[in-house]
Amino acid sequence: MSLLALRCASSQRTLSVRLVRNYAEKSGKKPAEGSDAVARGISSCPAGTILTGLNYLKDQPPVLAMADEDYPSWLWDLTKPKTVEDNGPGGAGEKRRLRKEHRQHLKDKNLYGSI
Repeated sequence: MSLLALRCASSQRTLSVRLVRNYAEKSGKKPAEGSDAVARGISSCPAGTILTGLNYLKDQPPVLAMADEDYPSWLWDLTKPKTVEDNGPGGAGEKRRLRKEHRQHLKDKNLYGSI
């Protein structure tokens, strides 16, 4: 990989972070704290919306979004962050933290080592 490609990749990364950080939250009605919508989650598109890119087979009809009630209940739990219990030294929490640090160290080393 050349220097030019690395510079472009790093500038694109920076640009994408800036674009994501500049988005503002849409103002509007938010569901009440105790409502079922907060507990279950709300889909990002209304029922009947054509989901482009999901029908990858030839001559397949377009895929339509269903109503929130038609999806299984476990689907709404996928967006919740994973909780890892911190068991102290050598526990699952510490192992996960060390693994994340090591991955980031390798990514940084590979990026800056080749420049």
